[in-house]
Amino acid sequence: MNINRRQLWRAASIGSYRFPTTGLVVAVLVLGVLLVVATITGGGSVRDLPAPVNAAAPQALGNGQYLYSPRSSRVTIGTHYRFQLYTHCGLDWPIAVDFDGSFWDPTGPGPASDGNGNPPRGYGDPLDYGVMTLLSPNRAEYRSARGPVMRFSRHPGAQRASPCA
Repeated sequence: MNINRRQLWRAASIGSYRFPTTGLVVAVLVLGVLLVVATITGGGSVRDLPAPVNAAAPQALGNGQYLYSPRSSRVTIGTHYRFQLYTHCGLDWPIAVDFDGSFWDPTGPGPASDGNGNPPRGYGDPLDYGVMTLLSPNRAEYRSARGPVMRFSRHPGAQRASPCA
């Protein structure tokens, strides 16, 4: 069988096909959305969190408050981890974020609650699912699957808090 390479190349060339403009626009939009999703989730390299290392129960302080110790394991800087954020009492509830062996305080952008102890607009309630990344030893970032982003600073040590209902 004698195959003419020039004819084969011409048949495989995209220039010989006509695509409707609408189809090209849709293809570009789909690729753009996929790129945004890959950027948010770290290109598919999202990992599960390591198992917790501390199982200590909260200590009652006798005034309606408890002393909580972080339970989470250490993580690697720059790695994206699947994260379940407890949002019901707001992101500023002292023990809402237990990550990398510490509790974390929200720094923005935007509010950490709706002012009534609930999550800010755009987050799920009572839980929100997304990706948490340790940016540096004392900074972390949470990206909700719903869209919002919140940055956090490390809170040293245990936290005092009242139970959240």
